[in-house]
Amino acid sequence: MTLETKQCQNCQNPFVIEAQDFDFYKKMAVPSPTFCPACRKQRRLTWRNDMNLYSRPCDLCKKSTVSIYSPESGLTVYCVKCWWSDKWDPKDYAREYDFSKPFFTQFRELQQQVPIIALANDNGLLGGSVNCEYNQDFARSKNCYMVFIAWKLEDCMYSYYLVSGENLVDCLNVVDANSFVYEGIFIENCYQSKYVYYSVAVSDSAFMYDCRDCSDSFMCVGLRHKRYCFKNKQYSKEEYEKILKEYALDTYSGMERAKEEFAPMLQTMPRKFAIFRNTVNSTGDYLSNAKNTKDCFLAQRAEDSRYVESSDTPRNCYDLYVGGELELAYEGITPDNTYLGRFAIFSWKNRDYYYVDGCHSSENVFGCVGLKKAKYCILNKEYSKEEYETLLPKIKAHMDEMPYVDKNGVSYKFGEFFPSELSYFGYNESVATDHFPLTQDEAQKKNFNWRKEVSVTTGKETIQSEDLPDAIRDVNEDILKEILACKDCGRNYRIVPQELQFYKRMQIPLPRRCFFCRHKSRTLLRNPFQLWSRECLCGGPTSKNEVYKNTAAHFHGTDSCPNTFETSYAPDRPEIVYCEACYNAEVI
Repeated sequence: MTLETKQCQNCQNPFVIEAQDFDFYKKMAVPSPTFCPACRKQRRLTWRNDMNLYSRPCDLCKKSTVSIYSPESGLTVYCVKCWWSDKWDPKDYAREYDFSKPFFTQFRELQQQVPIIALANDNGLLGGSVNCEYNQDFARSKNCYMVFIAWKLEDCMYSYYLVSGENLVDCLNVVDANSFVYEGIFIENCYQSKYVYYSVAVSDSAFMYDCRDCSDSFMCVGLRHKRYCFKNKQYSKEEYEKILKEYALDTYSGMERAKEEFAPMLQTMPRKFAIFRNTVNSTGDYLSNAKNTKDCFLAQRAEDSRYVESSDTPRNCYDLYVGGELELAYEGITPDNTYLGRFAIFSWKNRDYYYVDGCHSSENVFGCVGLKKAKYCILNKEYSKEEYETLLPKIKAHMDEMPYVDKNGVSYKFGEFFPSELSYFGYNESVATDHFPLTQDEAQKKNFNWRKEVSVTTGKETIQSEDLPDAIRDVNEDILKEILACKDCGRNYRIVPQELQFYKRMQIPLPRRCFFCRHKSRTLLRNPFQLWSRECLCGGPTSKNEVYKNTAAHFHGTDSCPNTFETSYAPDRPEIVYCEACYNAEVI
């Protein structure tokens, strides 16, 4: 089938389904979507809470545990060890399929009954993470604290989406072999550095943007294969060390001064339209070793995929948010190690399934919650292979004949992800608010849930920000007894021993803002996961950059560059955005 333009039944905007999309839906045995890509993403993200943690008792062992599920959620929550134990059986909650009610109503009732794991975290399990209790969507790591969406780590803290590394603090979207980095965003193979963005193989440096193979440098942009540079100028070792000492980056005042001076430098150099490394025939941003992927963001080793974000090794996958080592997956939230999976929430190592939540190592299951090593189950009830294969097409037909209809009149037939109004998270708890920010009034008008009480502590501080020592060398272990208050939002937070040790080693002053506000600032330095069509700004009468106006004539032999591209830089952004050829000619 050739491309088709459809109208999104949710936002009413048109969207296009292309020939290769239809090929994928055929492989997956699902109908084409009725929601546009943006509405599908927003709907998925309302079912995901990454960073709002609650203290609550395990409903089995009664011990206090940390959970992403609010005590007001109405869910039965088991701590990690109890959930994985043999003290209970998810099949005890099995039920017959009821052809008098919509499927999604029945599925939500099952979710309310089956115990759910407090965190997606393998801490304390045989062969799992060690000393990593306070982390979500997390695995295969050691000694980590407040890290979200990550695996293969050691001694990391206060970070979001990390793949492999050690001693990383306040980092965002970091992959592959980094160590001892503070405040890193989209970096690879960096060491002993702080405030490093979009850079590769940078060591012993600070405030670096789009730099590669550099060491002992400070406040540089677009630098390549250099040492002892300050503001992109070469200095001797002695001159460089004198400059660095004058800035006193081990003090809060010195670090703030550097931030203020560095910010305007980011507008002076051209930006490549996208960050692609070893990427072929693909669109999106932050892709490495990718092939034949479209509209994908922050993905490594992706092939033949579309609308995938924050994923490691997806192949033939569509509409995913976070997932590792998976193939033929559609509409999922962290369906790790999946093969032939459709519509999943935190379900790992499964094959050939539809509509699952918290199921693991199972195959041929439909509409199930919390199953482990199960086969041929519907609503947690086990059938013979023949019974399962007879009943399954009847249920799919029933979903079309009796769809779930939400309060806004949107219809959910077979092939739709779980309705947002049935989510056990409030919109303000969910990841959706990071990508599609809404006020409470706006969210409720769009029929999204809202959590009145999100876990935040304020007013308990024992020391004010202005009373904290300016230099990290003047901080002693007494700070571990204090309660601090974020200077932006007022949220209380503490300094933990592992954190203080890191600050001392890296010579970083104490933070005056809580992790959540620091994380928000980092996300503002990241482009949105969205694409716009633009022209290269290298040269020509429409160029915004007079300094580089002659580059296009030099490189292309024309007055302006003719290249166009899809980029995550919106047309009204101030940055100077180049195509890859012009960027390489100017920067590399």
